[in-house]
This record gives sequence, structure tokens and C-alpha cells, in this order.
Amino acid sequence: MKQSTLKHSILTICLLLALAAPGLRAAPNITSVSRSADQVGKYAKLELTVGLTAAFTNAYDPDEIDLWGEFTSPSRKSWRVNGFYDGTQWKIRFAANETGNWTYIVKAKDASGSGQATPAGFACVASTNHGWITIAPNHRYLAYDDGTSFYGVGACYPWSDTTSGFDQMQNLGFNVYVYWNGTYDRDGGNNLIESMASGLGHYDQGKCGRIDNLINWSEARGLGMILVIWPHDYLCENMGGWPAAWSKNPYNTITTSAAFYGDTNAWAYQAKMYRYIIARWGYSPALASWQTVDEISGTSGWRSNQAVASAWNAKIAGYFQSNDPFKHPSNASHGNFWDQGNQANDLPNTEIYGNYSTSNIVSTVHKLWDGYEKPCIMGETGADRNGEIAHRKIWAGLASGISITPLLWSFNQGWADVISSQYAPFEKFIAGINFAGLTSLALAKVTVANADAYGITSRQLTFGWISGDISGKNLNVTGLGNDAYRLEWWDCAAGAVLANSTVSVTDGSLSAAIPPTSQADLAFKIISNTTGASQGSVK
Repeated sequence: MKQSTLKHSILTICLLLALAAPGLRAAPNITSVSRSADQVGKYAKLELTVGLTAAFTNAYDPDEIDLWGEFTSPSRKSWRVNGFYDGTQWKIRFAANETGNWTYIVKAKDASGSGQATPAGFACVASTNHGWITIAPNHRYLAYDDGTSFYGVGACYPWSDTTSGFDQMQNLGFNVYVYWNGTYDRDGGNNLIESMASGLGHYDQGKCGRIDNLINWSEARGLGMILVIWPHDYLCENMGGWPAAWSKNPYNTITTSAAFYGDTNAWAYQAKMYRYIIARWGYSPALASWQTVDEISGTSGWRSNQAVASAWNAKIAGYFQSNDPFKHPSNASHGNFWDQGNQANDLPNTEIYGNYSTSNIVSTVHKLWDGYEKPCIMGETGADRNGEIAHRKIWAGLASGISITPLLWSFNQGWADVISSQYAPFEKFIAGINFAGLTSLALAKVTVANADAYGITSRQLTFGWISGDISGKNLNVTGLGNDAYRLEWWDCAAGAVLANSTVSVTDGSLSAAIPPTSQADLAFKIISNTTGASQGSVK
């Protein structure tokens, strides 16, 4: 062999070895880290923009390039928060829940090794923010991260959201709404997060930017988004009356709709998408809950194998519960009662369509209350055009133990003013109740002869709702502690106290005359003089 040929062969081999051996390639190089501010308010967004040089072909694949930040609080608690690529830049988003001086270090890893930036820090100062929505200590209601009570009031607003619509929700006193990861959102969000346009393993930046905007609008108005990751349409085909949009789901390139839930390759892609979703939006207090799937009964995989579908639900719920550093609660819906879904998720969720009778509303919520010591929700339900059904759902839901008003479908589809008018009186009633601070909670034993009567009891107060032929009859409540109480009667139409009195309970029972009224329903509060003060004021 000629010497020149030998040299060329040796150089070629060395080059191939350098390309093939990770240890011979340069480790990731974090060239810059800029932060959005040196000082941020408590629970406000801190955004790091990262300059990064590394070896990868797909910036969205953490198996190829993994970027994260390690944050240390003033009390020395550690947080790992993953970074993400937004189509043009690398970013890390974080929100601090302690005031004082925080430190952080940005790190990256690829097949060749690891790299890190110089440690840095920022200051977190007091703010009016209350933080992320979480489970209250009593397990039945919700609270913000700082302990402030949260009772949800809102509706479904799944697509075509506008700033004027958000203004309307804010003016109505709403603090929560449902939004779909779907293709019906024509205002910049008419794709899935992982779309046919982006391709599997990549994320649609038009849709992601749309959700960025919705989160920002929500933060500015005190609204929390329940993000539905998998609306049933996109996991459905050939199921009669069910909407079928599987053709718009990029997973159709690697599996069938019937096999989706059990497909291990599909799950590998899903887990990376879920990681991206948490990294991009998990920081925000305006992200109220992850709804992993909507109406799973309307998907092909459910019809194919319910056990596999339920196992998938437990897997995706477990992923968010284990990997979301901000601990947003998860929920999922079946369309009706779904024990496996309710067991796996943080918020038992059901729906009601068709039968809107008081007894059905109450029995549906009671089934959740009795089955799970968790905050229960009605994630979707029909609305009427005259407001009467909406009124009944709101008040019956409260009196039967729901933690968020039944979320009516849909705020941007024929929403009438008469429906909107139902919320202000209700909000006046709940404004003084610290749901998160109630203890020894139970369904109240409430009766009114030949009328509907329901309530929730606790050490601090008992509240409830009665409807039907009630004027001049007696309200009977048993199981109360022996104490002096303030009894308030509330006009549900006006949101005002109709009458109040002081009553004493010596044998655990209360019987009180209902004030004369022409209204079809009234609400009441029975507030303990001993422990009622601890119910406090709420946001």
C-alpha cells in the first residue's frame, strides 16, 4: 500500500471513530443564559433564554438533547425544571414560591456528555399572586399554593377564545375554564400540539404560541385553564355518532386508533410530548389542571379494550403526577361515572347530559363524594337557553359537594345573558366560605318536607340549598355539634341575606322556620359561634 493511501485510510478511520464515539465529540456548550428579570414577584414567570451548542438532529427529543435548570430556594429546597425549544430559542420557565434570593444552574446533556453554565441567581419578592391550584388539606376542596381557598367558577371555552371573551369571564367572576388541544381553534390554534403539520416527535409552534397567549391572557385576569390534552375526537374513527378526527392525529402514522392506548412506540412519543407540555406551561398559576383525556368512552381504543384504555389512563396520570414539579392536579373524563379514571386521577370527574333533574345532579355528585376523598368536578355538562337549568346545576352542585361549578358547554356557543346572570348571586354566597379551611367535612343530613334539601357540614359551618314548595316550612338538620349558631337565609336570585337569627343546638338537631318567600329556592348557612370565625375570608 502506498504511503499516501495509508495516511488517507488512517485519517478516514479516525474521522469515523470521532463521529461514532461520544467521548471523542465535544460536550454540550451553554454559550449564554439571559433571564427575563433580576427580580420577580412570587409565583410570577422567570424565563431563561439559553444559547446552546450541542450534537442533535431533533431539538424536541430529550434523548438527543436534554436541557434543564436546577433551582434552589432560600430554604434550600431543590427544583429541577426541564427546558424546551420554542422553534427558534431554548428556554426554561420557572415560578418561585418563596420570597428571598434564589440560585440556579442551567445544565445540558447530549450523547457526547454534559455541560453547564455558571451558577446565577435572582430575587423573589412579595406579590398578590396566590400560586398554583392544588388539593386543600381537607382533600375535598381546592386551594392555591399559599393556602388561600379556591372554589372554581367557570365554563367550557374550548376554542375560538378571544380577549373580549376572557374579559367577559373575568367580569362574571370566573376563575376557571376548559380549553381543548384540538383543531377547531381558528384563532391561531387550529392544530394539535403534536400535529400532522409538525410531524410526530415535533411540536406545532403555531399551536404552542396560541397556548402561550391564552396562558398570558389568563394570568392577567385571574383565570385558570383546564387543558384537555386528548379530546376524544382525535382518538376516534368509525364510531357512529362520535366525532372522528383520528386522521388529524400524527399518531395515525405509527399505529391505529384502536391500538393507540397499548402501543409502546406511541407511548414513547407521548411521554416526550407530555414532558414538553409541562416544561412550557407548568410554571403558570393560570394552568389549573391537566385533563388527560376527554370522554374516553368516545374513543376507538376504549371500544377495542377498556382494560387497556384504563391502564393507559393510569399511566398518563402517573406521568403528570410524577413529573410536574408544580403539582397541578390531573383529571380525566369518561362521559359518565368511571371508577378507574377517578381512582388514578387527583380530581374525580363526571359529566351530565340529558337528565338535568335536581335528584340526578345531586346523586351524580354524591357518587363521586362517597367514592373518593378527593375534590370532585363536573368537567362538562349541557346548558339551557333560559338559565333555569344552569341555576339548578350551580346550586345543587355546591350543596352536594362539588369543588368547581358544573362546567357548562360552552361559553362561546350560544351563551345567553340569562345564564351569565346566575353567577353573581352565587359568588356572593360563596365569597365568605373558606372551603380549603373546613374540617370534619361530611354530607349534611338536611330535610324539608316534600322539597329538595341538600348540604355540606363541617366543624365551622353547614351550608346548603333547598328548592320546591318551601315557603313557611321547617328546615331540619341533624348531626350538628351542640353549639350556638348564626343561621343565615340567602336569596339565590339576589345573592343577599334574606333573614338571619341566632339558634342553639343541644341535642345535635336544628329545626328552623323557613322565611316566607315567593322564590323557588333558598340557600342557607349555619355558622358556628365557636369555630365559625376560622372559615375566614377567601379570594
